[in-house]
Amino acid sequence: MHTPQSPQSIRVSASVMSHPSRSDSAGRVAERTGLPLAGLALDPEPDGPPTALRSATVAFGSAARYDTTHHLVLQDDARPAEGFAQTVQRYLGAHPEAAVSFFVEWGSRTATLARWAVFTGAGAVPVVNPYVPTVALALPSELSVALGRFLAEEGRTAEPDDREVLRFVRRAGVSALVAVPNPVEHGELPSLVGNAGHGARLSVCFASEAVAAPDTSVLEPPRPLPHLNWITGVPSLINLDNDVPEAHLSLAWGLASWGADEAGLASGLTAALAARTGADSLRPLLPQPHLTSVWHTAVANGAVLEGRWPGVVGGLRARLGEPVVERALATLVPGALRTRVDVTALEEHRSEVVGLTLAALEYGAEHCPAPKEAL
Repeated sequence: MHTPQSPQSIRVSASVMSHPSRSDSAGRVAERTGLPLAGLALDPEPDGPPTALRSATVAFGSAARYDTTHHLVLQDDARPAEGFAQTVQRYLGAHPEAAVSFFVEWGSRTATLARWAVFTGAGAVPVVNPYVPTVALALPSELSVALGRFLAEEGRTAEPDDREVLRFVRRAGVSALVAVPNPVEHGELPSLVGNAGHGARLSVCFASEAVAAPDTSVLEPPRPLPHLNWITGVPSLINLDNDVPEAHLSLAWGLASWGADEAGLASGLTAALAARTGADSLRPLLPQPHLTSVWHTAVANGAVLEGRWPGVVGGLRARLGEPVVERALATLVPGALRTRVDVTALEEHRSEVVGLTLAALEYGAEHCPAPKEAL
């Protein structure tokens, strides 16, 4: 259990990791953090094989240059929110011993937990991705130095930096958390390390203004995690107590075990589309297989939410005016389908996407709440 500290006792330095060819962009990010001790960490071998690991090694190791309690590393396409420095201090004061990410992309497993945190009021979630998000990651300064040494070890060039960071925090016994809402958005600079085919990787719940007083609680997730894999397009039910591919179950099987039947799910989707003015405009953007997959995934989210936090889903419609709630509802569909549909066109129908997602959550909460024994 971490003992919270006063934000005033938290002193943060920062490094923006980048390639020399993008130093101008990195400099703008450093300035936008609002942190007085913010510098650049440039790839020492810019002509070498494309990898983020070299600049990450420099960035995390740069903590040794500063007399601070924590060191923050950002990528050069990070977009910090207004009041970012104060928000960082507040979150690190709440979780001073953790590795805290200030961004998680909208199609990841951890993004699902972040949505649940928005709905339930928790201020952070544990990382359940097979990597630690590194778009904007802060650690206690001594740990950051140790991470820099770890990344510099011979033989670590084969894996992405975010997977190596996961190995490090597990070895060090450090909690890896994501701040909710995210005070960092991800920009659109071209990928230098082969991620161009990953589609848009935006925040699950970006807050554009400073978070005045983040909740200090960390969401305790239930075992089942409904997830639509953005790479394979396959919806599954992940058991977080046994998260290995062999143990992932068909989401259809999970819904059936909670009382949902295929005919009911199909009629629920039809009713949800009919209930929203202009909702049929989503059909050309979301071919039926994709539409069915996101409907089932969101229904399963509602089932888990109702089983674990009864009444939360029922209160969401009255909270649509809260920007972070609306954002969390808006990101499930494009996050899961970003490599399969035109997310720019989908954004033009944002209200319909939000309405469809909320209707699916409500259907799951009403018709097939997950039983206590499943949670």
